[in-house]
Amino acid sequence: MNSQVSSRTLDELQVCFSEAEKLSSVSSPNAQQRNRLTFLMSKIAMLKSGISPSELRNWEADRLLAEAGLPRDAAPARVGTLLPEIESEWREFVKGSEVRESRVPPDREIRANEAGSQSLSYTAGSSGGYFVPPGMHDRMLATMAMYDQVFDPAFHNHIETPKGGVLTVPIADDVHNQSVLVSETTGSTETDIYNLGNVELEAYSFRSGLVAVSLELLQDSSQFPIGAILEKIFAVRHARGVGKLLITGSGSAGNPTGLLTAALLTGNIVVAGGSAANTGGSETGANSVGTVDIKNLYAKLDPAYRMNAAWYMNDATFQYLDGLLDKYGRPIVRLAEGLPTIFNRRVAICPSMPTMAATTNSIVLADPDYFCVRCVPSATYVRRFTESLNLITYGLFGFESFARFDSNLAAPNATYPPCAVLQQHS
Repeated sequence: MNSQVSSRTLDELQVCFSEAEKLSSVSSPNAQQRNRLTFLMSKIAMLKSGISPSELRNWEADRLLAEAGLPRDAAPARVGTLLPEIESEWREFVKGSEVRESRVPPDREIRANEAGSQSLSYTAGSSGGYFVPPGMHDRMLATMAMYDQVFDPAFHNHIETPKGGVLTVPIADDVHNQSVLVSETTGSTETDIYNLGNVELEAYSFRSGLVAVSLELLQDSSQFPIGAILEKIFAVRHARGVGKLLITGSGSAGNPTGLLTAALLTGNIVVAGGSAANTGGSETGANSVGTVDIKNLYAKLDPAYRMNAAWYMNDATFQYLDGLLDKYGRPIVRLAEGLPTIFNRRVAICPSMPTMAATTNSIVLADPDYFCVRCVPSATYVRRFTESLNLITYGLFGFESFARFDSNLAAPNATYPPCAVLQQHS
């Protein structure tokens, strides 16, 4: 297990060590000096254990107030998951202060993300107007996964690369080959070891769009978690925009190849019959899904992929299935370790999957190991806009987030595709 120590913690430790060393060299310390040395040693131990200097100072101030019989200070606004150090750095950035060079994204990623974005309303940002808060990329992915589970690593093959050039991902699929029984004197026959293939992944640029913040709010944001709020807004916007194309992208005209688009190209399709047999009603395969449809879709996927398979559907489809019972009166959706499953396979709720309707494809069953999602952490950053006429007129600053993603389904063996699609008939 690796532990990370911030530069502020190291600075605080240095001060404590220096003072403790001076007190230790005193030949005959008085009571006050001995108490101070004891406190410093406790403080050093707490800092080493991972407690941040700001947390320690808050605790010390609270202790002194309690000893003096004074009321506790008002607690600042919650800042979500951001550490005080990161929130403080965010606040300095939004006010226009220069950020450390280590936080500036590579020029190649800026050029790739912002090519052609300059216009009358999107003017060039000021020097130092780029910012990558520590850990922002990981926090963004975690928030995006809460909105759309296509971003959950459990439901895709997650690939991160330091650069955004074309990436070729090799795939080996050997589900149809098997060993053979031979006698002692029989020679082996030559058989292809793998069904080899590859899939190429780009790194398409996504922009969150401007988030306008008033100058007054930025100036009076000492108790306002501006960094945490901006990060959440950016993450949800990217979840909507990127998530949609990771599912339904066409794969052409500068679009990722979405899971649904690639799955349909395999031709491994089951046509829905509907839920009339479950409900006793008049539902058809054009407007409903029955337990038989789910069973047929499960059977359509080769057993080699079923062990790791997951269901992809939107929330409306999931809620419908959650109300269905099989012929024995048992629910088709069950919980395993608190998570919804169908046939003991996890369910990914993806808002961009089509809703049940005529001629739509409402459910995909696929092995996540073959659904590749690529992102470029170095291309995840925030830009500050201060020179746009539309912003200046109203006393606003603009902030925009950039990110790069792509996706595709790796299916090298056309006879054994790693996915199956449920199609509503017309």
